[in-house]
Amino acid sequence: MLRHIKEIALTGVLAALFAARAVAAPADSAVARLLDRLEALQVRQDGFFYAGTFPTTRTWGGTPGWQKEDNSIFYTGLIVFTLRQLRPMLEAPERIRCDSIIARALRAYPRYLNARGRPTYNFWPTEHPVFFPNSTILAQFKNKDITDDLDDTSILWMGEGIPDSTARILKALMEAHAGGPARPARGSYKAVRDLPAYSAWFGVRTPTELDAGVLCNVLYFVRFAGLRFTAADSATEQFLRYIVAERKYWKDPAFASTYYPRTPVLIYHISRLMGRFTIDSLEPYRPQLIADARRAMADTHSAMDRVILATALMWLGDTATADTATVGLPADPDAERFPFYIANLASLFPRMFRRLALHAPFSIYHFYCPAYNDALVLEYLTLRRSRSGGTSSTPTPSPSGR
Repeated sequence: MLRHIKEIALTGVLAALFAARAVAAPADSAVARLLDRLEALQVRQDGFFYAGTFPTTRTWGGTPGWQKEDNSIFYTGLIVFTLRQLRPMLEAPERIRCDSIIARALRAYPRYLNARGRPTYNFWPTEHPVFFPNSTILAQFKNKDITDDLDDTSILWMGEGIPDSTARILKALMEAHAGGPARPARGSYKAVRDLPAYSAWFGVRTPTELDAGVLCNVLYFVRFAGLRFTAADSATEQFLRYIVAERKYWKDPAFASTYYPRTPVLIYHISRLMGRFTIDSLEPYRPQLIADARRAMADTHSAMDRVILATALMWLGDTATADTATVGLPADPDAERFPFYIANLASLFPRMFRRLALHAPFSIYHFYCPAYNDALVLEYLTLRRSRSGGTSSTPTPSPSGR
């Protein structure tokens, strides 16, 4: 533990040095330095953290000052997915470094694959499962059947690349665990809880859960993998349309998305999906999302929130507001403990009790990953550079693929 604390402290020093040079640096130079940061933060030898992963810590709302190391794969998967999407926009030397980071990370993926051979991934290692590692109480539930989740599964397969045959098997599993009148999402809104949309979990005994951020990633995966559009996809789109049309991402973000419960993060997810794929049911709300992203950017005091909102605006087509002078890049991306993702035990409760427990500190766990902050800044800079003509153009929205 002491060794890892020293490593984190050293990382902070390196980050400060990076920040002092990157604030005024041109985009190309800043991109290179962010890749430096990612390479430096990536674990090289197996220990508590596996080689190829990026260290994550978590805090519990009951004792927010205490940090615990957490060897989940989630943020590593997001970094690989982000680099995969940026790769066509990178210069040749940058691509070489990007590829080496990805290759190292992929070596850790098998440790999180379902132990029974199913093509699903878990948040934590599956060989010797530990629920909330390093937790005094929750970690005692070791060697239990920790349910695989659709969010990690979608994100990791998009970074790894999924064979067609495996994708078809996975799609059938996704549909088999979807909701519907027989398996309603009792913790969601009454208007949509009976939809046969994808659930966040693969477990039979786990409640059906509709989460807006997760389902943005799932729809991205379905189109990314070129999977057949079915009733589950249509219902999932219907759920997201409700969230966007009713502006739940603004008025009620924690209830709309247990795991991405903040307005800037939800706007980021929705915009990323719409920036890559044409979702007919969401297109009428593009101007609304642009206006809300601008408003959120004006309201926030978080440098990282401004970064992801500026990225969202570029995906939505509003490049003027996303200009770097408006954004104000963070002097040190890692100085801010950026709560991109949380776990909330209230997600397991029925609707009324979920409302009561949703903001209770005892049920909330924040997960932090300094390397993912760097990946988000890298994403913003690369998209901005690409749109200004520095490299190959960014992907334009593709057809829905139905």
